[in-house]
Amino acid sequence: MYFRSVRIVARTSAEFVREVDEDIQHIDGHFTTHPQLVAAGHDFGIEQLRADLDSRVENLNARGSGFTLESVTEFMMVITQYRPLSGSSYFQTPPSILKKKVIINVMNHDTRCFEYAILSCLYPLKSNPTRTCSYTKYLNTLNFDGISFPVQVKDIPKFEKQNPGISVNVISLDPENKGFCVEYLSPERQHFHHVNLLLLHDTNTQHYTWITNFSRLPGDRTNHHTAFVCNSCLNVFSSQRVLDSHIPDCLRHMPPHVTYPNPQNPEESKLKFKDHHKEHPLKSYLVCNFESFLTPTTNVPAPDAKTRVVDEHNVSGFCCYRVTDLLQHQSPPTVYSGPDVMTRFYEHVTSESETISKILSQQIPLSLMTGEEWRRHRMATACANCNCPLHHPVMELYNGNSSGK
Repeated sequence: MYFRSVRIVARTSAEFVREVDEDIQHIDGHFTTHPQLVAAGHDFGIEQLRADLDSRVENLNARGSGFTLESVTEFMMVITQYRPLSGSSYFQTPPSILKKKVIINVMNHDTRCFEYAILSCLYPLKSNPTRTCSYTKYLNTLNFDGISFPVQVKDIPKFEKQNPGISVNVISLDPENKGFCVEYLSPERQHFHHVNLLLLHDTNTQHYTWITNFSRLPGDRTNHHTAFVCNSCLNVFSSQRVLDSHIPDCLRHMPPHVTYPNPQNPEESKLKFKDHHKEHPLKSYLVCNFESFLTPTTNVPAPDAKTRVVDEHNVSGFCCYRVTDLLQHQSPPTVYSGPDVMTRFYEHVTSESETISKILSQQIPLSLMTGEEWRRHRMATACANCNCPLHHPVMELYNGNSSGK
């Protein structure tokens, strides 16, 4: 089977080791790379893959854990079909969008709708803004060297690089979820001209249009008379001040894309608990409690703020208790009340973390299994943790039939 475009993700598992008090400690690490789009104009970047994996290994040791890579235990390439979106000829505006009067849909009959959409933003017109003849004198003012028409979403970063004064965001309709999907989020927020585009599409045609008022497009999801919408996550906010405070944190993350299970697959549509490793009891953990008192605040709220802070909590003390079923490592609770509470608390938690790490790093031989435990082990037909049935070759191994006869 041949696909014109694919999306590739690498998943790998590795074993790391470090020396702790003359003993060797082993842990497993699992990493997933950012997806790469591979098509006729985009080769697979092996150097990008290597740099991505190296970065994840470095992050593992960013806090001085001291682990070193010993071996790679698994490496998997996940390849899925990808159909890139691109602009084409004129596409009639859906009624739900038309009534909002928030886009300029230029009626071109060639494949240059992306260029017309950009020009309609750079040179806004009061009369006949949807006619191609209104922008004839501006054609060829943008740099499209090496970019073929119709322009695909994957080519927009190249367009931004060749036109350094322009940045572009692209969203599209998501009819199944009655919302919108972020197709491309520009990292070039410092450019002088920022253009928001809506990509209309059906099974045969895609068409770029300019969004004249981004907040009014998805803003009907809230009861606020005036909505302020984030270009990245498409969340709606009640004021420009709240949106401005949200943007710096939002830009640290990739734009969200909701993926729903296949309704035709009953097993995929069932919500199941999978983190069975979290069901095992912890040998040691900390239980903490803080004491605080309320003090009036003198902060003046913003004029458009919906709430006002009256009091704030000031921490006056803490109690921390190490819970463990190992009798030799039990200790009385630590109680502190006085100045600089949080500094003392962090110092105590760091000390407890180091103590628990030393306890857990001790290599102690496993206890021998009793006859009853061996019997239950050999008779087991399902995993004791997740209740999944054991594979038949594994059952033969449990029953001692591993000779292959």
